[in-house]
Amino acid sequence: NLSSADLSNANLRDANLTGADLTDVCLSEADLRRASLSRAELSGADLSKVSLTDVYLEGAVWNDNTVFPEGFEIPEKSGT
Repeated sequence: NLSSADLSNANLRDANLTGADLTDVCLSEADLRRASLSRAELSGADLSKVSLTDVYLEGAVWNDNTVFPEGFEIPEKSGT
């Protein structure tokens, strides 16, 4: 459970965050290259200025309060 944590600028490259509770977490400018966020709870998470290149998002849940990087095409299937 990392909910509400400030992980801005963190090096999470190749991290396995499968199933992690990342509700309201700040990941702004974190390095998430090749990280697994499979089945992670991303409701309210701040992913601004994050490269989501090769990030595994299958089954991840987000909501309208989740902030994705500018220009990121949000997959159609999402949580509530």
